[in-house]
Amino acid sequence: MQSRETRRIADSIADLVGSTPLIRLRFDDSAPGGEVLAKLEAANPMSTSKDRAALYMLRAAEDRGDLMRGNGTVIEATSGNTGISLAALSAARGYRCVIVLPDSATAERVALLKALGAEVVQTPRDAGYPGAIAKAQELHAATPGSWFACQHENADNVRAHYETTGPEIWADTAGRIDVLVCGVGTGGTLSGTAKYLKEQDPRIRVVAVEPENSPVLTQGQGGLHRIPGLNGGFVAPTTDVALIDNVVTVSDEDAMATARSLARRQGVFVGVSSGAVAHACARLAAHPDYIGATIVTILPDTGERYLSLWNETPAPAARQSAPAPAPAAAPAPTPATAPAAAPAQVLATKS
Repeated sequence: MQSRETRRIADSIADLVGSTPLIRLRFDDSAPGGEVLAKLEAANPMSTSKDRAALYMLRAAEDRGDLMRGNGTVIEATSGNTGISLAALSAARGYRCVIVLPDSATAERVALLKALGAEVVQTPRDAGYPGAIAKAQELHAATPGSWFACQHENADNVRAHYETTGPEIWADTAGRIDVLVCGVGTGGTLSGTAKYLKEQDPRIRVVAVEPENSPVLTQGQGGLHRIPGLNGGFVAPTTDVALIDNVVTVSDEDAMATARSLARRQGVFVGVSSGAVAHACARLAAHPDYIGATIVTILPDTGERYLSLWNETPAPAARQSAPAPAPAAAPAPTPATAPAAAPAQVLATKS
């Protein structure tokens, strides 16, 4: 008797979140260096790593009774991607969705939110992410039956990456990872992923990436920058700074140039924050201390949400390599900064 083929059909987009692939990135092929592997989070249903956090936060809210399926309002402050993920999942679960974001958000993000049925409220760019949070809190207080996701304080944001992203990286690399490079927005991705990986192997180094114009981890100073998704001018409670070994700052220009280079040289079409972490990886991989190391990073989303930014500056020079100096270690901690990073060192490569 011939066996029937197994059908693989998802019941909803929630069933498709996670299990994203790793791809090898190549920078300066003429010089030896570390191997850079990137997790393509654009393979999630809404093309962003925020699908993971949004799903975990929503499910936990439902389990607690904060939301009843098909009845209620989801409210969130975001730079864009978490809102997009929540809007899609809210549509699938029958919730009204209100997303608050600074008016610096790209036109693509706003259009996508509206296409998913979300109500969009924009706040002044000068007020930054804290301004969006304050407005979301105001709307939540004025809306009976609403739930404020509050991703920057929500432990389920971190748990999503501890239970999914970290284990996926560990499994796909067969445990052979020396360095995790991760951008820091709410810090949920870094904190959850790093916690899991360091529990498997404490030798793994964690390198945080932040905007040069908003060095909250290294200097305790927030500022305006043009790398959507990275810090909102403060260190969120969901950022476990004790997990961070080094911090690399990246300029707006280098982040955009690297994102463009990935698209034009490798066909990897990702957003500006992905360009920032890839630039940091290139710097690490080119440094002698990291020769032979396996460096893993997370590319949070797709470049389609930033096309309006691509035309604002000249195209980058056709070079793929990035500056080679080792990243600067973070200074001595202050109440708003990460712990001091250890100097760059030769990493033990596991067999």
